[in-house]
Amino acid sequence: MKLIVTGTQDGRPVSFQRQTPDMALETALHLQDQGVAEVYITDITGRTYGPNEFAACFVRAVS
Repeated sequence: MKLIVTGTQDGRPVSFQRQTPDMALETALHLQDQGVAEVYITDITGRTYGPNEFAACFVRAVS
């Protein structure tokens, strides 16, 4: 699965391709911690997930 994590830093877009949902979530949270604005994750279908959707869409329940 390919996911693209995108944000805006100093007025410029930054993007990172990640292979797993866990890696995409980790990257998105790291970018937010670094002050990058407008961070979101896009999946292979083109659907975009904003910060308020990260936990619901990218964190698996432990069983």
